[in-house]
Amino acid sequence: MASSLSGQGYSGGIDVTLPIAMIMAGLFTLAIFNVIEINFWIFTTFRRRVGLYFWSLLIASWGIPFHATGFLLKFFQLCTNEYVNVGLIVVGWYAMVTGQSIVLYSRLHLIVQDGRKIRWVLGLIVVDFFLFHIPPTILLFGSNSSNPEPFLTPFAIYEKIQITAFSTQEFIISALYIWEARKMLRSLANVKREEARSVMIHLILVNILMIMMDITLLGTEYGNEYAIETTYKSALYSIKLKLEFSILNRLRALVKSRHQSTLSCETPNAPIPSFVTMSATSQPGERPGDDSRIFLTHTTDTSSDGRLQERSLMPTNNIDHLA
Repeated sequence: MASSLSGQGYSGGIDVTLPIAMIMAGLFTLAIFNVIEINFWIFTTFRRRVGLYFWSLLIASWGIPFHATGFLLKFFQLCTNEYVNVGLIVVGWYAMVTGQSIVLYSRLHLIVQDGRKIRWVLGLIVVDFFLFHIPPTILLFGSNSSNPEPFLTPFAIYEKIQITAFSTQEFIISALYIWEARKMLRSLANVKREEARSVMIHLILVNILMIMMDITLLGTEYGNEYAIETTYKSALYSIKLKLEFSILNRLRALVKSRHQSTLSCETPNAPIPSFVTMSATSQPGERPGDDSRIFLTHTTDTSSDGRLQERSLMPTNNIDHLA
């Protein structure tokens, strides 16, 4: 089987026709263009360049050109030092793939109040990192060493395993996000029905599109089109990052507009409305700050003693860090 993998790009360069080479060049150009656009959005959108979401988005975007450039140099033998080529590929792959999952993980904090779910997602990302990044890295370096034959077949097999695992991981995180966002937006619909419905439709369409793109990526891998799959992956992840950035900004804008409408921000010492509760991290009498956790609440029913009860809609902590 190792001999049949010769020329497919698993080791050294590739043997492809001119149309295939042009497609690969087009995908490379698309990925680089999207990265430039994403970075422009990042640095013009974030007022405070701090936080997990900011850095994960930045690192994930920077991983794309490393990944794409590494394969371009390797496939067309523009750099004859295979260890340099593979090094660029690995660094870019780590940042691009796991970085994308961290982006998905970081936005869950906007809507998920259950800390166990958030910790479970983080555990999933960490476990998958060691299971599906480290072994293929060793096999990839081995496949491009002076003695590649023992590594080619295991690498070709593990390549299919890892791409399936990471696609499944992103699907699970997206599904959790859809479930939690659906519950949150259903509550917000009573406040801003049309806007919340628009965000919900956008959210569903984005995640459906992302799942479909992952399926096409799996199709190129299982169709043994390794050269196309690797360059297509870079372009695909750049598109996914753009989609994620778009929907998160809409969600943040919805939450922030509700937050600003309930707090009397025009007067510095204005009283905090009764439907805004603060976590234990804030001291009595203090205004909510960057380190406090604010919950928007609305009345839902009446207790036995006739007093209205309140129910938290969602956390709105650290909203200002996203703009």
